[in-house]
Amino acid sequence: MADRNKQNQNEQSKADTFFSMFDGKFEWFDKIPAQLPTKYIAVLVGLIVLLFAWKTIAVSKVESNMAKKLEHERVLITQQAREYADQQYIKEEERFGQVLSWAVRSELIRNNLDQIDQYLSEIVKMRDTERVVLINEEGQLLVSTDKRLEEAKAAELYPKEILGLQKISVKSDVDGKKILVIPVMGLNKKIATVVVSYNLAKL
Repeated sequence: MADRNKQNQNEQSKADTFFSMFDGKFEWFDKIPAQLPTKYIAVLVGLIVLLFAWKTIAVSKVESNMAKKLEHERVLITQQAREYADQQYIKEEERFGQVLSWAVRSELIRNNLDQIDQYLSEIVKMRDTERVVLINEEGQLLVSTDKRLEEAKAAELYPKEILGLQKISVKSDVDGKKILVIPVMGLNKKIATVVVSYNLAKL
């Protein structure tokens, strides 16, 4: 019995020694002020807020850059599509203008303005066509699909450089319209000009 009590005392002594060592190791923890964890939490919350704000700004900047890039690419693609469409349009209009020039010259030589009027009246029915006029070299409108312009002077409708063109030309934007200028050539010189005015097509 005495041996057992002695053994228990030894075990208790060892346990006390172990806990006293453990307490010694973590004695510094008891010296930490109670307010310090609150400061840590405040700093941690502040860091989280800063990180969130930085992430939001970074994402917004990336989105803004992407939007600008996409808009630039959209404008570039639209411009390329319009240029390609214009190239194809110009080729077809030049062929059309050449044939119309021959037909108008043939009737103009015969002074057959009624027949020319019929030609132009059919052309103005084509899609997006606004009006077609025949102008002589003195700047007078000989035929116009818009009867309100019959007394008008060519210089009031088109710039001088347009009326002076010597070859079939397509102008993309003249007073908000696309126009096809068709010089009608006689044997030695230009005798008239046909101008076909179109509304600009939207892409």
